[in-house]
Amino acid sequence: MAFAQLSKVRLEYLPQGHGPERVVFLHGFQASARIWQVVQEALPADRYTSVAINNRGAGGSDAPPDEADFSNEHIAADAHELAVSLGWSDFTLVGHSLGGATAAQFAVDHPELLKGLVLLDPADPDGRPIPGGEAGIDAVIDRAMAARRTQAESGDAGDGVDATGAGLPPEVLRQLAADMRAAPERRLRGSMRSMFNIRIGDRLKSLPMPVLLAAGDIDELIPLSNMLATWGKLPKGSGLHVWHGVGHSPNMDCPLELAALLRSFIETTIPARRAAGAAGPRG
Repeated sequence: MAFAQLSKVRLEYLPQGHGPERVVFLHGFQASARIWQVVQEALPADRYTSVAINNRGAGGSDAPPDEADFSNEHIAADAHELAVSLGWSDFTLVGHSLGGATAAQFAVDHPELLKGLVLLDPADPDGRPIPGGEAGIDAVIDRAMAARRTQAESGDAGDGVDATGAGLPPEVLRQLAADMRAAPERRLRGSMRSMFNIRIGDRLKSLPMPVLLAAGDIDELIPLSNMLATWGKLPKGSGLHVWHGVGHSPNMDCPLELAALLRSFIETTIPARRAAGAAGPRG
């Protein structure tokens, strides 16, 4: 792991490789950077340089004191500041679950930095209306935190880590589960509230970079129908890939297949789109 001192927090991140293609990975709600480890290692080190960020409150990253410090906007801003501190531009951004909404936020705020955007089983960029306004959101969050405490007492990590985990070595899976159990509740409360309140869907259609949405068809946290609705909000021509028999976390269950999909998108789709754009319309 490596660390970067940003203006507001110190972030931990997992670097991998030394190649010219650059990729930034964002994890989701309860997870940590470890959820990307096998995917990163599957990308050829001489062709790819990647970083998987531990969001504030995850792994060894700082955990600010207030729930409001864990909004989608704050986490996207941290990722932007880290990319700038690394001197990165023209990279591919990949976000999973709630990290998909964070990646979308980054993309609409800083499109000039991205060559491609990949949303993996993403949360809806227009959140979810909850009856009763903020009081209703408070009640939903309270129930979710109570369920999490009960789940932790049983030894489960939750949030898709209770899927098959077939693609992760046991030690990586153990470390990831430990990271998830250690997540401070204020981080989860703040990020969940932000997930309900995000409203950026109308800004996605104008994204200039190639976009790919990838998902598992038996996701129980975010149903495929919801993700297809998100795909409909993306720019015309955005890619869609669905794995059959895979749940909420393809980065756990089929990481090698996900790495191959990323390579195809980065090495074939993006150059083809750029070449088509450079050629322009024919008269």
